[in-house]
Amino acid sequence: MKKPPPDPTTEATPSFDLGRDSNAAELFAALLDTADTGLVALTADRTICHWNQWMQTRSGLRADQVLGKSLHDVFPETRLGRVSLAIDDCLKFGMPAVISPSLNQGALPLSPLPQFTASFERMEQSIRIHPIKTRNSGTLCSLIIRDVTLAVQRDRLLRKQAAELADLVTQSKRSEDRTKAILQNTIDAILVASDDGNIEPLNSRAQELCGPDGDPELRNIIRFLLPDSDHIPITQPPSNRLLTDLGTGVIEVMAFTKSGRNIPLEVAISHFSADQRYHYIITLRDISQRKRHEMEIQRTMAELERSNSELEQFAYAASHDLQEPLRMVSSYTQLIARRYEGKLDETADEFIHYAVDGTQRMQRMIDDLLTLSRVGRHGKPFHPVPLDDLFDAIVVNFKRAGSAPEGNIIREGHLPTVMGDASQLLLLFQNLVSNGLKYSDPESGRVRIFAADTPNSHRIFVADNGIGIDPQYHETIFEIFKRLHGYGDYAGTGIGLAICKKITDRHGGILSVSSNPGEGSTFCVELPKELPIVAASESM
Repeated sequence: MKKPPPDPTTEATPSFDLGRDSNAAELFAALLDTADTGLVALTADRTICHWNQWMQTRSGLRADQVLGKSLHDVFPETRLGRVSLAIDDCLKFGMPAVISPSLNQGALPLSPLPQFTASFERMEQSIRIHPIKTRNSGTLCSLIIRDVTLAVQRDRLLRKQAAELADLVTQSKRSEDRTKAILQNTIDAILVASDDGNIEPLNSRAQELCGPDGDPELRNIIRFLLPDSDHIPITQPPSNRLLTDLGTGVIEVMAFTKSGRNIPLEVAISHFSADQRYHYIITLRDISQRKRHEMEIQRTMAELERSNSELEQFAYAASHDLQEPLRMVSSYTQLIARRYEGKLDETADEFIHYAVDGTQRMQRMIDDLLTLSRVGRHGKPFHPVPLDDLFDAIVVNFKRAGSAPEGNIIREGHLPTVMGDASQLLLLFQNLVSNGLKYSDPESGRVRIFAADTPNSHRIFVADNGIGIDPQYHETIFEIFKRLHGYGDYAGTGIGLAICKKITDRHGGILSVSSNPGEGSTFCVELPKELPIVAASESM
């Protein structure tokens, strides 16, 4: 069967004959120039005989600028570097070499791609040096340069991340160890509970209280105290286990250990969320010592109250019971003075005068003692007391008694309204004003009353221009029967300021004085805007 004749319209595809040396050389040269690595060939005398396009781009040197030159002349930096030694070994002994980025200090000074110029001054290279045997030129040395900047950058980043991770692990481990040490050495028992009622002790103290040798009922008490314990099957703890009402905000429970020891505990509960569940941190603090101190304080307070009550009863009874015999002594002494004055000698008249004066002073002292004892025993409930009205009444009282000339008592500005017993506050400030007038000149003496507020208190000042008080006696003058002057110099029993101090104490306030001899005295009564618990209970 004959073959069909060829179609004259079909053109034959040109073929590339690799058998021809010129075609093979052309193809080889094109492949070298288009390679994505740098290719350099050196002759036996170390001159450059090939410089591909990649090298021209990265070095900025054209082939005609480097061909026929030594590599040391083109890149002087390579004269003493690792590349130079590897080239010598390749040409002399035919030894191949690979220079990794970690060993290519002093390698070819090629520029990195633009995206790496901020982090790298020169391209990171992997250089492969290999001998090439030729028929005509003998042994040549080839350099294959690969850009590994991206790989080095990634390696640096990975190393940095690995170092950071290692530091984080170290810090986390150190923090975990520190947390464990803190938990194990804290005096409080710390437990964690989940919303399903599971309770796990976190330290040794918690293990002591809730472990095998602890209180078996304590876990049930904790579950009962958890805010979301309604869905957990628990039983009501015994009444002797809950020491406080749950609505008070302070939770105290009693733990009974197997050793027979009873331990009062203060319970604090906080919560956090994790794994889409609620968890609770329970802190149990042993308050045995605090309870002992509270009992001692209560016992001491009870003893003080009993002692104060007995003292007040004694003072009241003694002063009241002394009234009758004192009145008899006083009456007969005054009768003797009226009947026999001038009929006996001067010495007898003097003795009679001393007896009458002594009984009168004794009467005043007993009256003041009665007043002092009534401060705590017969106080009235506290109500708002306008001090402006109170001082108006004090001025009227002094005018009626004729003991204060017009204008001697000066009120400066508005005075506040305070909570207190009006009758006792009247006695308090009347005593202070009387004290200021007594120790001032009768004609030029002035007593000023003014007030100033602090965030928590009212301060009322009673200032005079009298003889003043030495600072060493600023505390002594508030004690009972403490006088700085003789009876013949200034009248009084030495109880007036003690009464003022006791009234101020009952109102939860502070009484103080600032003074120097010859400069007058300023008494300050500081009363709280909100009554303390003790003062409030006494005012009921």
